[in-house]
Formats: sequence, structure tokens, C-alpha cells
Amino acid sequence: ARALSDLAAMGASPLAAVITLGAPKDASVRRLRAIYRGIERVAKKYRVNLVGGETTRARALFLNVALLGECRGYRPVLRSGARARDLIFVTGRLGATRARRHLVFEPRLAEGQWLARHKLASALMDLSDGLGADLPRLARASGVHFRLDPAAIPRARGATLPAVFNDGEDYELLFTTRPSHAKTLKKKWPFATPLHCIGVMGPRGKESREPLIAHGFDHFKQR
Repeated sequence: ARALSDLAAMGASPLAAVITLGAPKDASVRRLRAIYRGIERVAKKYRVNLVGGETTRARALFLNVALLGECRGYRPVLRSGARARDLIFVTGRLGATRARRHLVFEPRLAEGQWLARHKLASALMDLSDGLGADLPRLARASGVHFRLDPAAIPRARGATLPAVFNDGEDYELLFTTRPSHAKTLKKKWPFATPLHCIGVMGPRGKESREPLIAHGFDHFKQR
């Protein structure tokens, strides 16, 4: 599902997956079968063909999922397309990692495809490392800066703003849209997934510091 979220982050549709499994010699066959049942269940739900892979002995269990996708009839949306005055949106609610939502989330494939197909997103990515890391990445790629309205940021029940910015693994969509498209976006949004405008992009020379955006989540730093 995490790999599928990477396709959603560009508005793509999944085609096929290749799975590489590394397992120690004393690995539980029962556990491995359960892992592959989970893979198969998600693959069927999102119409992903499991077309091959590799199996190897390893010191510790690892699993690698490589996905192929496509944007048929429209262009993928990159994180580099935002411009000054574009509005910043997110889907869903953020900061639910401590409630373990990241273990059962639904990748926003349909939402990403709809945004790309209708050309309503100028820049698009998924939130995997926290708003505090991912929004600055989008801004840097686009050559712009941003201003946020902290009160407008949708939070999961019990989540704090520092958790929203720094915990990561929300797997919601972060995107920008032209101001002229905002009314159409809100009117025609066909999904039950909530949609929230949380800020606006600005030109490079007029940066505003957001004190709550510290670092996002980094897997290689001690917490």
C-alpha cells in the first residue's frame, strides 16, 4: 500500500508489481504465507498484477515491492509545478501515526488519478515523512515558498500540531491548485475523502517562517 501511495502521488494507475523476499533460514513458513496473503489481498483490491520477483536467504526478514504504473491519456503531476498564489490542499486528516492508522490506510489512488486527469493539481505528492518535511520539499522543487494557516490543518482525533508536522506516514495527498481552479475543485470533488485548504504558495523573496515546521520524520535520526 505504501508503494501504491507513491503512484497516487503522481496521479498514476498501478499495473504490475515485482516482489523480492529475503528470509532467514529459520523463518516461519506460516508467517511468510500470511505476508503473501496480505500482498495478494491488496493487489486484487487495486488490480495490480503480481508478475514475478526474487527470493533469497538473508540475516533478517525483508520485503521489497517494486511497482509499475502509468498515466494513460494524461500527464503525471510532479511536485515541481506549484506557482506563487497557488492554494495548498491536503486530503483526509493528519497525525494519526500513533493511533497506528499507517498500518491500515487506503492509498489515495482514485483521488490522485482524478486530480491528474482533470488537470486540477499543479503539484502533487503524498505525505510520507510529515507535513514538516514534505511541504518544504514540494516548495523547493517548485521554486516557491509557502504560508500555512495552522488552524486550517485537519488533525486526526487526539493529534497535536507537532505530530502532524513531524510524525510522518500519513499517506494523504498534498497538492496545490491555481486559484482559478479552486471553486471547480471543491464543487466537483467526487470523493468522500475530506479536502482541506491549508495555505498558499508565495514567491521566493517573501518567505515566512513557520515555527511548528521543525524537521518532519527522519528514519536515520534518533527520536
